[in-house]
Amino acid sequence: MEEVEKRVTRRGPGAAGRSPGAKRSKRSGRERTETEVKGNETGNVKESRKRKGKKKKNGSEDQEMEIVPLNAWARLLLEQLGDPRCSGGRWAQALQRVSVVRTDTLRLLTTPELDDFLRRVGDATARLINMENYRRRRLFFEGRGIDYSWMSAWARRFADYSDIYKLLGSMNFHEACRLISDQWKGFLGLLKAAKEGKLEPWQKVRPPGYRKDKDGQRIPIVVVRYDNYRIDLERKTLHLGYWNVSIPFRGKPRWLTKPGAKRGRLIIVYDPVKKRWYARVSVEVTLESKLGGGLKAGIDLGRERLIALVTEPLSESGEGVALLYRGGPLKADYFYFERRIAEIDRMLADPKLEEMDRAVLKEMRRRLYEKRKRHREQIFANSAAHLIRVCEELGVAALLLGYPRGIAQDKPGKGNTNMWSYRRLEQRIAVAAENRGIPVFKIPEDNTSKTCARHGCEVERGPRGLVRCPFGHAMHSDINAAMNILKRGGGKVPARVRVLSFIPTASKVVAVNEKKRNHNPAPKAGNLDGARAR
Repeated sequence: MEEVEKRVTRRGPGAAGRSPGAKRSKRSGRERTETEVKGNETGNVKESRKRKGKKKKNGSEDQEMEIVPLNAWARLLLEQLGDPRCSGGRWAQALQRVSVVRTDTLRLLTTPELDDFLRRVGDATARLINMENYRRRRLFFEGRGIDYSWMSAWARRFADYSDIYKLLGSMNFHEACRLISDQWKGFLGLLKAAKEGKLEPWQKVRPPGYRKDKDGQRIPIVVVRYDNYRIDLERKTLHLGYWNVSIPFRGKPRWLTKPGAKRGRLIIVYDPVKKRWYARVSVEVTLESKLGGGLKAGIDLGRERLIALVTEPLSESGEGVALLYRGGPLKADYFYFERRIAEIDRMLADPKLEEMDRAVLKEMRRRLYEKRKRHREQIFANSAAHLIRVCEELGVAALLLGYPRGIAQDKPGKGNTNMWSYRRLEQRIAVAAENRGIPVFKIPEDNTSKTCARHGCEVERGPRGLVRCPFGHAMHSDINAAMNILKRGGGKVPARVRVLSFIPTASKVVAVNEKKRNHNPAPKAGNLDGARAR
């Protein structure tokens, strides 16, 4: 049994396409994954890979065979042992370590002098990005190909960008050129995916645009190479080497403190709503898989129930566990902010309103939009973190997630387009599972709510989210859909489930059956015996 080391290039869901460093010339904005696997591949790998490439007679991919990895562990599983629907639970001990890229966000505490410095440097970098994108967009629209190399911008540093080059310095100008190159490489990859039919018909691929707001003003951005800044965690200061500037920050880095963490590209951006500067540090860290179980679980995403999860049988009795996360707080937040924004819109419609008051109201509306988005992201983050923590306690080793494809286009409306962002929730679950060493796969969920998970027949949708099978049993529609997704992923459907329901909020996740303790020491009205006992 010999040890095999392989490196797999990837663009993870939480990395946002950032490069861990510019010194490694072969990376050019990609992340790499490392694993150490003992033993050889199983004999059914080639057969399972052939199954993945089969197509229907009409030329479209077979949805029953389609499976998409959503994180690094899932990609490694497909590479080493093939389709997880054929490999069972033996693969859980084969995965050891994986190298991923994460981002730490720090809030910068600036003075008027530091604010002026960051605006000057950020505006110069934004001007470089806009000018270079304008040149490359002209080449593309004139049919002269796609310029995705960083060297074309670097070669113009003395001719066209001499003032920007002097202000940014050699290393930071070089990193800005690499950032532009990464954007155009991503555009080229999307064009290839669209040509191969991997994108949906409504997904339009557009070349990288310009860094400017609705009013046409440039949005500042500061790009610093990995070896041109230093972070002092004790004094909480960020030191920029070329400019010899130290900026204090607030926040506790999560990934920079990990053993063996490697710093990557630093990006400083300005939030016009909060009027604050933020530093985003890309960090390359190594994660380890500590799970030893082989259970699978199916996940269904929805509106009334944000997440519905069903596991395989946990014991010989055939009983599994179902987790339900309610979407009520998310809907309540949306309707609350919608009402507040509508009130401001009615005030803005008054023609007698003065210009100063109009500007104040527009700023309030921008803040409400930002706060609504932030609440939604926090609810998604809390739900995903709690879900993966419970899965780890149950011994779940693989997640099969059903994604509602085309729901915003097939069923447009307030709930499917404005309120929910299923792709963001999918990414949150994939990243949280990746941090815990759990692979996540995307499975088609077409007709999973209309088909009985136990008998395969069509069910009748009843009130209160129940579905009734012609054979006489009834269950929750989201649990039935999660069972069908688990079944499509090669999992075993449990004979019965124990349901646990939770309410995710922007601050925490609360169990529905959790009783609130009365901390009031005063006795209840009419309970004199209890008062005498005290």
